[in-house]
Amino acid sequence: MSTSLGVEQQVLHAYVALENLGAGRSINDLADELGISRFTVSRMVKRARSDGLIDVRATIESPVDVELSGRLAERFGLRSAFAVHTPGPDEALARNVIARVTARYLEENAVDDDVLGLSPGRTLVAASRLVNRMPYLDVVQLTGVGTARTEDGAESVTNLGRVAGGGTYPLYAPIISEVPAQAITSHPAVQQTIRRFDHLTKAVMTIGGWPESSLLAELVQQLGMLDELMGRGIVGEIGGVLLDADGREVPAPEGRMVGITSDQIRRTPLAVGVGGGPSKTQAVLATLRSGLCHVVITDADSARAALAA
Repeated sequence: MSTSLGVEQQVLHAYVALENLGAGRSINDLADELGISRFTVSRMVKRARSDGLIDVRATIESPVDVELSGRLAERFGLRSAFAVHTPGPDEALARNVIARVTARYLEENAVDDDVLGLSPGRTLVAASRLVNRMPYLDVVQLTGVGTARTEDGAESVTNLGRVAGGGTYPLYAPIISEVPAQAITSHPAVQQTIRRFDHLTKAVMTIGGWPESSLLAELVQQLGMLDELMGRGIVGEIGGVLLDADGREVPAPEGRMVGITSDQIRRTPLAVGVGGGPSKTQAVLATLRSGLCHVVITDADSARAALAA
């Protein structure tokens, strides 16, 4: 603690800082009370912090690392980031912790009449099971699914649609087709969903890590196309957009993908990428480098790796 201020001044500086930072009183209000200028009050607040007269600490509920989250957001130009501490390297445990943070984010940031897009994925399915309240809004599925298991895909759309009470637009199609997908995408029910992509206000998308932690990569492998696509340098995907290690979009097999495009993601006012775990570290970095997302929710180890890259 600084000794350049007398005890009386130390108390006064601490009082001003606590009233401003702790009680939320404005600089102008404090200036009027003390009969000094607002510039003096502002300097007193800064002095109280720099001299250690008060201790300003984040008290946000664990498991979000506030300092790491702030650094990640600043480094990659995000509106916000959430670096989540996970209990060890287990992928399923990491997914569950990230899902809890994602569920809370959805509850706190969705607004009436949103058109909310969701890409299928295990993390978002887990998050959708935890959401208990939503404003009235529409929910749109942003890509086809990578598996026939509803618990790995379309369930997130139906869960949130049920809570929100608005329109629900599922996409009953594979995310990648063995043959040109035009026969699938021309179906009226599929077209009804695809047309909603241009009206999204928010998009929340799974980050997939290639090849170990991506339902899309699993499907690609079943179709016998994995080696070809991996040869193009793919390390992950966000929504249905394939990315290399530098965050550049890798063209998908022409006419085979069913889902939102990178241009449509960029036109969405708020795009959120969700995913983490050891198998997604490269994919998270690629997503951050791509500039496709305004918000990223990931694990602390992936955040640190991205900052170190």
